[in-house]
Amino acid sequence: MADKGAKGRRKTVDKWKKKKWFTITASKIFNKKPLGETPVEKTVNLTGRTIKVTLDVLTGQRARRDVAVYFKTCDVQGQTISTKVSKFEVNKGALGRSIRRRNSKVGLVKKIPVVGGEARVNIIVITANKANQKQKTGIRALIDEQSKDLKGKDFEAVVSELLLGGFTNDLFKKSAKIISIKKVIVAKASFTEAK
Repeated sequence: MADKGAKGRRKTVDKWKKKKWFTITASKIFNKKPLGETPVEKTVNLTGRTIKVTLDVLTGQRARRDVAVYFKTCDVQGQTISTKVSKFEVNKGALGRSIRRRNSKVGLVKKIPVVGGEARVNIIVITANKANQKQKTGIRALIDEQSKDLKGKDFEAVVSELLLGGFTNDLFKKSAKIISIKKVIVAKASFTEAK
């Protein structure tokens, strides 16, 4: 008796053989450094993916390992996928280690209009001693004033200024005129596209 099931069987194709390998690169502010590779069957599936990388991997500076940078895939050229920074944030444990009982944490969350949307930035100044209310108000005013320099820029340029530029150093120097400063940290920055 003939096997009826043998007639209806389909030949299966190994999906892995259909997939191509693509290299994912960091955005231009990190010199398009390769972040890794991914296998994909259809290039349609390549955009909109999120990749998380710590800043020490991007800069080669071990001290920056507490900052996580999130990239979103946006464009495919040949076998290369380019990305843009969508947000970055400092590890909560690292923030906790910076703040002690004898100092003050003065923070401000700013919504900054940037090209194509809005950046939400959380800036924290940690003082070396306890700050009084007047000193805290003065520091918040400085953060507010310096954040105005970021308005109207591309989000990538804002990230570059906050992570790699002189933003924190400038704010440190200005705040030190009010009270002794231990550290200036940009704890988080994220981009929201305009609807």
